Amino acid sequence: MLCGMATVEELFESALDARRAARNTIAVAVREARAAGWSWDRISAALGGTPNGETLRRNYGAADWLSQVGRSRAADGPGQGAARAHP
Repeated sequence: MLCGMATVEELFESALDARRAARNTIAVAVREARAAGWSWDRISAALGGTPNGETLRRNYGAADWLSQVGRSRAADGPGQGAARAHP
């Protein structure tokens, strides 16, 4: 290592930290966009076309569905969501 320069390991660690932060930021943006009614294709376009809408749906769709179920159950009030799930 030269004086004042990062080691290769430090550079990789920094790159991994940046990738993790970007992934988390995209997840928040996708969640907020879906809550605002955006389609998967519209989110993809906002991200520059990559990943495509289908890939976004596969990667974030389950979390999107779970958040929608949670919101609908919260609106029903305590105990109401379970009664609807098991008629």
